[in-house]
Formats: sequence, structure tokens, C-alpha cells
Amino acid sequence: MTESELNLPKHSVSYAQYFETLTDEVERVYKIAEDARSKGYDPTTKIEIPPAHDVAARVEVTLQGPVGVAKRIRELSEEYGTREEVAFAVAKEIALGELGGINDPQKAADKAVRVALAIMTESITAAPIEGIAKVQIRGPKDEEYLALYLAGPIRAAGGTETAMTVLVADYVRQCLGIPAYVATEQEIERALEEVELYARNVHLQFPVQPELVRFVASKLPIMLTGEPTEEFEVTGSRDLDPRIETNRVRGGAVLVLSDGLVGRATKLAKNVSEMSIEGWEWLEDVAAKMSKVLPSESDTVVDKKLEPKSDYLTDVIGGRPVFSHPSHLGGFRLRYGRSRNTGLAGVGVHPATMLLVDEFLATGTHIRTERPGKGSIVAPVDTIEGPIVLLRDGSLRQVFTIEEARKIQGKVDRIVYLGDILVGLGEFLENNHPLVPSGYCEEWWSHDLESAYSGLGSKQLEKLLSDVSFDSDVIESFIESPLRKTPSPEEAIAISKKFNIPLHPRYLYRWHALDLQEMLDVRSWILTKHALEKTEDGDRICLPNDQRHKGLLENLGVPHELSEAGKRIRLTDDPVTIFAQLGEKSATAAGSNSLDALNSCSQVELRNKMGVAIGARMGRPEKAEERRMRPPVQVLFPVGRTLASERRMEKVAKSTHQSALLESFDLDTANSLPISEGTGVELELVSRQCPSCENETFESRCEKCGTHTELRRVCLEDGCGKPVDEITGECPFGHRATMRVLVNIQALLDRVKDEIGEPQSYNLRAVLGLTSNLKIPEYLGKGILRAKHDVYCYRDGTARFDVTDAPLTHFKPAEVGVSVSRLRELGYTNDYQGAPLISDTQTLELKVQDLIIPENGADYLVRVGKFVDDCLEKIYGLERYYKFNLLEDVVGQLVIGLAPHTSAGIIGRVVGFTNASVCYAHPYWHAAKRRNCDGDEDALILVLDALINFSKEYLPAGRGGFMDAPLVLSVVLNPEEVDDESHNIEVCHRYPAEFYGMVAEAQHPNAVKGLVDIVQSRLGTEAQYEGFGFTHDTSSIDAGPRNTKYKTLGTMSEKLEAQLHLAVLLDAVDSRDVAERVLSHHFIRDIRGNLRAYSTQKIRCRKCNTIYRRIPLSGKCDCGEGLLLTVSQKNISKYLGVAEKLIRDHDLSQYLKQRLTLINSALDSLFVSEQTSLMDYMKE
Repeated sequence: MTESELNLPKHSVSYAQYFETLTDEVERVYKIAEDARSKGYDPTTKIEIPPAHDVAARVEVTLQGPVGVAKRIRELSEEYGTREEVAFAVAKEIALGELGGINDPQKAADKAVRVALAIMTESITAAPIEGIAKVQIRGPKDEEYLALYLAGPIRAAGGTETAMTVLVADYVRQCLGIPAYVATEQEIERALEEVELYARNVHLQFPVQPELVRFVASKLPIMLTGEPTEEFEVTGSRDLDPRIETNRVRGGAVLVLSDGLVGRATKLAKNVSEMSIEGWEWLEDVAAKMSKVLPSESDTVVDKKLEPKSDYLTDVIGGRPVFSHPSHLGGFRLRYGRSRNTGLAGVGVHPATMLLVDEFLATGTHIRTERPGKGSIVAPVDTIEGPIVLLRDGSLRQVFTIEEARKIQGKVDRIVYLGDILVGLGEFLENNHPLVPSGYCEEWWSHDLESAYSGLGSKQLEKLLSDVSFDSDVIESFIESPLRKTPSPEEAIAISKKFNIPLHPRYLYRWHALDLQEMLDVRSWILTKHALEKTEDGDRICLPNDQRHKGLLENLGVPHELSEAGKRIRLTDDPVTIFAQLGEKSATAAGSNSLDALNSCSQVELRNKMGVAIGARMGRPEKAEERRMRPPVQVLFPVGRTLASERRMEKVAKSTHQSALLESFDLDTANSLPISEGTGVELELVSRQCPSCENETFESRCEKCGTHTELRRVCLEDGCGKPVDEITGECPFGHRATMRVLVNIQALLDRVKDEIGEPQSYNLRAVLGLTSNLKIPEYLGKGILRAKHDVYCYRDGTARFDVTDAPLTHFKPAEVGVSVSRLRELGYTNDYQGAPLISDTQTLELKVQDLIIPENGADYLVRVGKFVDDCLEKIYGLERYYKFNLLEDVVGQLVIGLAPHTSAGIIGRVVGFTNASVCYAHPYWHAAKRRNCDGDEDALILVLDALINFSKEYLPAGRGGFMDAPLVLSVVLNPEEVDDESHNIEVCHRYPAEFYGMVAEAQHPNAVKGLVDIVQSRLGTEAQYEGFGFTHDTSSIDAGPRNTKYKTLGTMSEKLEAQLHLAVLLDAVDSRDVAERVLSHHFIRDIRGNLRAYSTQKIRCRKCNTIYRRIPLSGKCDCGEGLLLTVSQKNISKYLGVAEKLIRDHDLSQYLKQRLTLINSALDSLFVSEQTSLMDYMKE
């Protein structure tokens, strides 16, 4: 396929070769898959994942037209500036019948709204298919209005896009000349009641504003309604049929109304203004009121300081530690920058910090943060500051390397400062958060040095360099490599004095941590009480030890150790830097704060090293494991429900008493089906017929003649015979196009084993029943081959590996376990600076669709590859393709990346492996799935496995069945068609000097946007793909713990103990507050929820699995068997002992003690009988 046919964006010659390699390989695997599917073993003989090369193609493929929409989208994209404008233009043409020729106004409106939403979401999410239930013209002829029916999956589109869908629907209404909808008072109150109910029982992103909800509901020109999604019902505005058909809460409509139209009113009002959309001017009023309800961050800036934010501590969970309370001294110090393994919500932490927080932080661990965003994953970056720790021997030291951290692990008494957290400008841009002052750091100092150095004349410079005894090369190395080149103490003092710039940050202390009197006290103490002691490292300051002054040194972060049996304190830093900061003994310090006062007498200028501390707590642990359904299965073939719900086919085959499969897998209707006796299992399966020999069967390939069978086109229900809808599987009377058939499992297994040449079924696990519309089973041979290679299938027939998303723009061959020669074969011929690739320590720029996957993920792909090869050879009669033997064989192979809420996959190529439990990929690649790196987990699927084994016919029939399914495949990544969060990533090698000045003033990030090279400025040019830079390097992307400690701990008691141990270890954490939050937000909430579930639980028959809402008067099931509770006492009280211990050990508030006492009383009333029995009176 040529470049013009692919419609590729601008790219370089090297990227042309890269894209050609990808597309050629994709065409090759498609050809193999076509040959395999043509054999007839699958539901259809065609591949069900069509390729698409841009948004336009994805829209046309996923929504099945209208014909020509892809071409028109491309044409309009050239004409209009934004995707929203294109969406509105296309919607108008479809509504009027100009595009697609749909003459029915209702069908045209439905198609127009879906296509518009697909365009606005890059046709990646399933929202256009699943989120919009239908668009309907309702009401009598003279009072018609347009109703937009929404479903739960509309959430996948995002708040702004879902709200824009309402605007599109109204625009379509205007185009069709349909009168505006006018809500009644009851309908307005109903909308508010549903919003409040949903917020109380589920969750809404924005706080409910009743007046604004009422106002918006009264102004809507279309009816916002939808399917009932929740079990709970409204109590006030009930029975509003026919306009509102249900009393249950309609979650989709609630989300769009509250989190969309109200919550995003500011963005919507801007779009309305820019696009001149008529009838929505009132959104300006909503936006103005919302801005008062939700003040911007800049409103909290006072004297260049930000007020602490505790939102991230709302739901502290047992076992997942808090690392820092809001803006607490000792928390993570903000450091601006991006490393090659951060960005797109990923942040950097020193690997020594990751190790010393009891290994609760690992690469990919999700953390909730105080600012600028809500969450991130952490990655190791060792060019930022590590933690400052107090050891048990009384010494205080800063840890600079992970090797040093390993040596002192287990010897730490307190972590005084956590070290830096590296956050990019892009995170502030994405979250619209004002820049916050950062501590003085090496990058900032290098700008100050460069400014002073470049401002000197040649003679001045020559004289100055002679005074400091080093040449210009040394100065330039400090400027060009501030993170790798650190001046010695003497050099730092000389540079500061001669160039009249602040002291180098390496030698600064945290003077802002002390108040004015404490600073004066410690200064006087050092200057008057010190003695110089000779050591191997030179002279060092020694001081008498006392608890108060030692505590002040710890707060300052001054490294020291104890000597003379703890009687003396020896400062381990060079005296020259300490005395230079303190100034002459005779000098008088004067100023409003500690730093200003110290600067008045210091020999060198001192800056604030602390900056802003950022609070954080642990969220989700990182993940890298194969996806297994619960329970895990290896084939989508039903075995029926036996007495023990057995899923192992060999055991089912040997059983002589089987029970019928549940119709639609529904317990209530299943009990009316007859129970079969004998060697077969009665199953509900599809009805197919062989076109050659007219054999009636449920298999996709005729077992008699080998021809691909066809669906029976008529209903098999007695006396019906009506045509069947091929999609829903129903006839006009609602009958199912399935048949009940007695299947001899043993005979079927034996036949299939013989067909594929396998001696056994390898303990094959199947499903109890099929949840798809047509009940089409998978060919049993595939399950046997999966079981042979220990591979598991998902509900769509694919084998998946789930892994946490992590960003990466550059890597080293040595980090990814792949040889230089192999990487050169893959197109990596030069490093990121243009030098030929000859060493495994060179840094390479990662190509946009290349992946570094976990080693255990590669191992699983090897097993999947062997399974696919067996399928090709033993089922389809084709040559083996992958021929995997070693882990290294996976390198260069194509996979599909897929996010759970989407329906479009993206091609990726494996180029290396990592020890971490993450999938490292270019930020573009993650954004192409509409994901970022704040803890999201996505699936990897071996491409040929998906093309051969995926089928829409396997997907569940209910709402949401098409989510998390690769309905279309993006082959070539276009940066302009990915989520625009990736466009905010900075790609510079260094922030400009002006940036730090504006940071100090807490300016809005948009003010510095033009100063920094970000992706957005490169779009539409060759530079959009390559030439990316990073401000901070790191030695290894695998540094730090391999997995968070949370995953290695067993019981909740162990996790809680480790969590609270760390809370005590960290100076930035209030351990008592952590204990209270865990108790109130996790344990008590869980116990009360389980107590409520116990009192409202259903009862199940131990034999036939009939479900009862209430216990029958007989106390038994209708079949005569006993009944079982579905919620046990153990479920309720599992956290009770832990909660009681928490209260005892941490002396928590009387309020929490009383709450737990009340819960205990409730449990006793349920499970401890106090009723006096007759036997009690019989006792002597």
C-alpha cells in the first residue's frame, strides 16, 4: 500500500521506512488470517477486525457507514480547524440526507449523532455504539421533539465530548425542523432527583449543584433520557410515563447532565461562542456560576504560596500507604522537568526513595497526588534529589544512589525528606493548574551561571577565571551538564562569589524549614560552639550534641553523624560551604524570615531550596499478568450447569447426571428447563445448517462434509417459522434463534482430539453457558490447544496480557535486553544525537509504535504464539508462522494495544523487555488508545491471534458488550488524531531561564507555553515524530523495586501493619490521621456495606442454583434440596478484628470507638442468640 493510499501525516525518510515495515507486516498477517478464516472453523469466513488508517476510516468501519463518510470527513478536515466543527458539519449533511441518502428523519438523526460523537472521540471509544441507545423523534405530530437515549457506556467518551453530543443532537434537530423540547416541572425535578441519587449511591466527578441542574434541565431543547442503569428508583417524581418510561435512575443521562453540561459548562460555552451555535447562549450563565462554585487554583494563591489540598486523602485504603500529608514539611519536593520515562501523567521519583519507603513504590505504581493532577504512576529518575534519612545510629544523610539505599535499608529510623518528584510542564497545562514555586535546583543555577558568564567581556572573563583557578571548559560543563557535573565546595563558593550568583543547590540547606528565631539560634550555636576535627575527608565541624539543636539540623537537612558515644555531632559537609552560608560571627542577621535574615550576613547569596512540598498516597499497584475470566476458561464452549458447576470438560464428559444449561445464562428462567439424564448435556446453542449436505448442527464447520455452515434463517419455535434477525437472533415474536440440543461431550471431545491430532484435552476448562445473542460456540479444538500451552481466552476469543501503561521516549539497548545488531535490523541505526549505533549504552529514541514489554508478558506471548502456530497447522492446515522458541523471538513481532472502554485497537511492535511490571511505549501510542499514564491498564494481544480468533458473535448480548473489543485496527499512528493530552508534553532538552522566573511568580502555565518546546508546536511537521528531548536523564528505567511491597504481602493485617509502620517512618505523615482515615473510609464502610448486603441477600439452592429473594416457608428449595446464604457472617466480620486492633494501638477518637461498638452490637443481634430456650429451665 502506497503512502498516498495510507494518507500518512508528514514524516521523515526514516519514518517512511518504519511505516512501510509496519504496513507490510500487517498485510502479511492479514493474508494468513484470511486463509485461515476461509477454512470455515469460525463463525464467519471473513476477518472481523478491519484495518483503518485514520479517524475517518475508523468512523466508517465501526459505525458501518454511511457510505462515503470517510472521504467527506477528510475533505471537511482540510476546511475546518477543529474536530468539533467537522463533527457538526458531517452531522448536518447526514441529517439532511446529503450524505448517506437516509430519508427517514429518525434514522438520519440517529446516524448523524453517532457519527459526530465518533469524530469527536477519534472513533476509539465504544460510546457511539454503546453509549447512545437510540435517537428518537417523539410526541404527536404538532408537538414533536427529539429524545436522546443514553446508556452507561457514554462515560467512555469523556465529559466534554458527551456534553457536546447534546449540542450536536440539538443542531440535528434544528436541521430537521423539529420543535424544541420543553421540560415540565415534574421532569425538571425528576432530573435533579436522579442526579442526587446517583451522586449518593455511585459517584459523580463534580459536586451536585441543585439550582444549576434545574436551570440546565429547564433549558434543554432536546429530551435527555436513557435506559435505566441502576437498581434504585426515584421516590418523588415517579410514574411520568409515557415521556419517562422508568422509575429507575438513568445513569447515562445523569452523567451527561451533571458531569457534562453542568460540570464542563465553561468549555462548552467557549465552543458555543467559537462555533456560533444558536440557542445555547445560556451556558455562559452556567459557566459563570460554576466558576464561583469551583474556584480556580489561582484563587488560592496567596503570597506565591498554595493552600494545602487534601482531596487525594479522601479514600485512604488499608494497606496502601500515605507518603505525605498535604504540603507537609518533608513531603516530595516539586522539581520541574521530564525524563525519558515520564510524562503523560507519569512522574519521576528517585529510585532510592522507592526503595526506602519500604518498597511500596515501584515502577508503574499508581499514586494519588495533591497537585497538579489527581493521579500518576511513578518511574525511577536518579538525576533528581534522593531522600534525606535519619539512621538508627543518629546520623543524618542524603541518599544519592540506589546502591547506597540498599546498604542502609533496614537501618533507617526516620525519613526526614522524601526527595524530589519530577513533574513536567505538560501536567500543569493538562490540568489547567497554575505553576507553583519550585526549589532552587541545578538547572536553575546553570541558567544563572550562563547569564553571568555570557555577560562578561573577554578581559573580565580572563581575569575572573584566573582568580578561580579553572578554565572556561569547566564553567561550560557546569552550564551544559548541570545534572552530571557538580562543582566542588571550593569551586561552588568561588563561582558564587566571582560571578555574583546564588550558591550551588548541592550545598544549600532548607532554611525555610526554620522560623527566624530557630535560624538565629542554630547559626549562633554553630559559630560559637564549633570545633574543627581532622578526618580522612579533611576538616569537619564538630558540635556538642543536644536534642534541640540536632532536631534543627535534621529539619535543615544538614548531613551529620555522631561521635564520642553520641556526645558530639560531626557535620559531614565541607566547612567552607557551611561557614560561607552562616557569614562572619560578628555579622548581624536581619530580615522578615529565616532566609532573608541569613542572606543579610551570608558571604554568598542563598536561595529557597525547599519550594513546594507535594502530598501523595499510594493508589493501585502496578500490574502485568495474563487476563483470565473469573473463573478462568480456555474455550468459549458451554458445558451446562452440573451439580457442582464443573467447568473441566473431561469431568463433565464422565459425569452421568447433568443439568440443563441456563437459558441466556439467567438463573430465574433456567429452573423451568428440564433436567436431562444420561451421557449428554442439554445445551442452548445456535442453529446452523450445512449448505452442501443439509446437516443441522451448532458447529461453524460441518462435521460431516467440512463445509462452512450457515445460520438457520427461520425461527425454530413451534408453529413460528418467521425470519430471524441475524444480529439480535430474534424473530418478530421475540423467540430465540437457538436450539436445545443434547450434546455427548465425551464423543465430541474424542472426535475433535482426533481431528487435531492431540492425545488428550489437557484439563480443558470451558464456560457454563454462552452469553452471546446467537449462542455460537467456539471450535473445541482451539480450547484444547490453549490448554496445551496454558493460554486463557477472553469473552471475544482472544488471549490477552494486561499491563500498566508507562511512557517512554528514549531507551538504551542494555536496558531492554536486545542486542545492538538486532536493533539495527529493526531500524535503530543511530542514537538520539545522530551518532551511529555501536554500543548498548547509547540512548535511542523510541519509535512511536514500538513497545518495551514485561518479561512475563513476553513469556505469555511465546505461549500464545505456540498456540496460534498449532491452530494454523493442526486446525487450518497452514504453515506455522511465529515459530517461537525463546523470549528473544518475540522481538519485532506485532501486537494490538486495546483499552477497556474502547473498541479500536492500535498496532504496536515489540522491541525489548523490562523487569518492571509496565508496558513502556511512546506517549503517542498510549494516547492513541485515549489513555494516559495515571495507573491505566490496557491489554496486549498478539496480532494473528486476534485476526484469527476474534469474533463479534462471541460478544455478550447485553449493553456494553462491544466495549473492550477490537472492532477496528489502527495501523499507522497519526499524532494529530490521538488524545490531545499528549500534545502538552514538553520535548525540550532544557527549560529556558524565563521559565523559572515565571514559576517563582506562580503564573498560569499558558503564560509559559510559548517559551517551551511542546508537542503541539510540532504537529503537522516532520518533527512531530522525532527529535524529542528530555530535561532529566536516568541511569536505568528498571531501577528500584520490581514490584510494590503491597503485592507481596498476604493478609490485610500484614498490609495494614506495613502501612502504619511506614507512616511512623515518614516525617511528612501523621500516622494517627492515617489510622483514622483507614478505619472510617475503608474498614467501617466495608463492614456496614456487608452488613447491609447480608440483611438484603438472596438465597441459593445448593443443587439447582435457584435464587430466592426470601426463604420459602418450607425452608427448602422446590426441588427438595437445602438452601445456602450468598453472604456469610465471615464476609461481614473479616475486618472487625483489624479495626479493633487499630483503635487500641493508635488510641483513636471516641467517635470511631462508638461507631465500631454500634457495629458490634448489630452483629451480635444477628448472630448471637439471647433468647431463653426451654432447656435453660431444665438445668439444675
